[in-house]
Amino acid sequence: MQTQHRGLRTFCTAAEHLSFKKAANELSLTPSAVSHQISDLEEDLGTKLFKRLTRSISLTQDGSHLYREINPYLRAIDDATTKIRKQNTRYPLLVQMPEFFASELLMPRMNEFSEVYPDIDLRVEGLGITDNPNPAADISIVLSRKTPNATKVAKLFPIRYIPACSLEQKEKWELEGITELAAIKKATILLHKARPNAWEQWAENAGVAGLRPKKIIYVDSMFALSRAAEQSVGIALMPLPVSQDWFDSGSLVALHESHLVTEDYYWLVLNGNSNRKISLFFWHWLIKIFNPQQLEM
Repeated sequence: MQTQHRGLRTFCTAAEHLSFKKAANELSLTPSAVSHQISDLEEDLGTKLFKRLTRSISLTQDGSHLYREINPYLRAIDDATTKIRKQNTRYPLLVQMPEFFASELLMPRMNEFSEVYPDIDLRVEGLGITDNPNPAADISIVLSRKTPNATKVAKLFPIRYIPACSLEQKEKWELEGITELAAIKKATILLHKARPNAWEQWAENAGVAGLRPKKIIYVDSMFALSRAAEQSVGIALMPLPVSQDWFDSGSLVALHESHLVTEDYYWLVLNGNSNRKISLFFWHWLIKIFNPQQLEM
């Protein structure tokens, strides 16, 4: 039965092209193998299926009848097996990015990506400030002032910082008659270890003199920094647009209109460690969300 099924498929392919050579190319066989399989099928059926001429072949009456009868069924079998094979095919993709980027920007959009690319299994790996990039990552997102050294990179967006605290803390200062600027000058400030000069740079940019904080609390996690500000521990310089949801939800409020605009950018880096086609799906999806102008260039 297995040989007959293979012979029937070979027969239908040759009948479609009316060429043993073209059938051989499509089936990854030699023309001789195609001829032998069809001869075995003819012997099994007890009839000739092709008229073999010097430079061409044509179907006999029995051949034409057999082709019309079985070809639709073979196509249905192919369609069914292809559908099942596609359902069971998964494409893993390892992406590495800063933890705050992953939690605030990527995760809220994961359902959208999964709906568009259901066969791609994303493996998201966080990148802390002291962590080394994972060379096995297919795609990386890095925060850097300089263009990363890679064969394919793209800018996503720049970072700017704004002073922020909890709504409760701001309302408390207002009841006490403390202005926002006075609070910034004397309150506890929260500082990310990776940016030790951020507050000085912001004060200089905003034209704020006499910045003498009550206390400085250093943290090594942007999420911890955000949570501390939300819990009224102090004032934090929050990165936009990464932390926009914290402001939209009311968890944090801005204390000053001046933004510290930096030369730091989030960069998209293609490492090309696995299936480049799958990596590019994720690449273009990210750019479409965060910097669609890149797609027009």
